[in-house]
Amino acid sequence: MNLKIYGFWLVLLVSAVALMTGCSGGETEPSSPDAPTSKVPATAAPSIPEGAVKVINKDAGGSGKYEFDPARLTFNVGQEVTFAVSSETEYHTFTVDELDLDVEMDPGETKIFTFTFSEAGTYELICIPHETLGMVGEIVVQ
Repeated sequence: MNLKIYGFWLVLLVSAVALMTGCSGGETEPSSPDAPTSKVPATAAPSIPEGAVKVINKDAGGSGKYEFDPARLTFNVGQEVTFAVSSETEYHTFTVDELDLDVEMDPGETKIFTFTFSEAGTYELICIPHETLGMVGEIVVQ
């Protein structure tokens, strides 16, 4: 067989296989907005500022247990804190109702935000969809 014809058929075959297998390089969407997913989106991680307080929202698809790491955070009144809060493989929230603090994260996402603690107290930190599974923590402001 002529090399040009062989090369043509090879390119055609590879293209057909790529189309049939859905080779798109993008992320997979869940079947519904509420459907859990174990796929981590292919997004670049944000640059975490030096000195940021890192909190990992752990889950059964990642570390095996629903929890905040660390689960207890302590700050001073008036302290401005930059957080880098990340999710392992599921949708999570970093929510403190009393402080009107509610940050949502998609699977594999890291959110960076700054918050100033203005009142002393002990505040309950929850992940809204996983609170009943024990995903609670505590923020102490002195």
